[in-house]
Amino acid sequence: MDFPSTVGDAMSTPVIMVDSLNNVRDSAILMIEKGVGSIIVVEQGKPIGIVTKSDIIKRVVSLCLNPCETYIKDIMTQEVITIKKETGLLSAMRKMRELKISQLLVTEDDGLIGVISERDLLRAVSYASLAAFTPLMKS
Repeated sequence: MDFPSTVGDAMSTPVIMVDSLNNVRDSAILMIEKGVGSIIVVEQGKPIGIVTKSDIIKRVVSLCLNPCETYIKDIMTQEVITIKKETGLLSAMRKMRELKISQLLVTEDDGLIGVISERDLLRAVSYASLAAFTPLMKS
């Protein structure tokens, strides 16, 4: 049995992307349909930002902005932080903690291939822990 040990083992794919001129409502609907907590904002196919559920609550709902009239680019976090697919899970956790973020974009050969979230990391670590203890419980 292989344990998840790298970002590539635990990341979510495919990457859900929206054009920067999409409105917040349509982007939120896409997030719900795809069951994701974040979307990558792109212009001409290149990632320029990320929007999380929390961003929508903080930057639209709490300010009573109209989600049909607000562009997703106006609420995105512009700093896109990446991590390589082969990076270890603990390194990814440390990076998230140090930067106080909950998502990292996963790259391979300078291309975007996935997203890893705190939830993905917790799931991978939990799985590995359970798998490691299973043989002990059978004794």
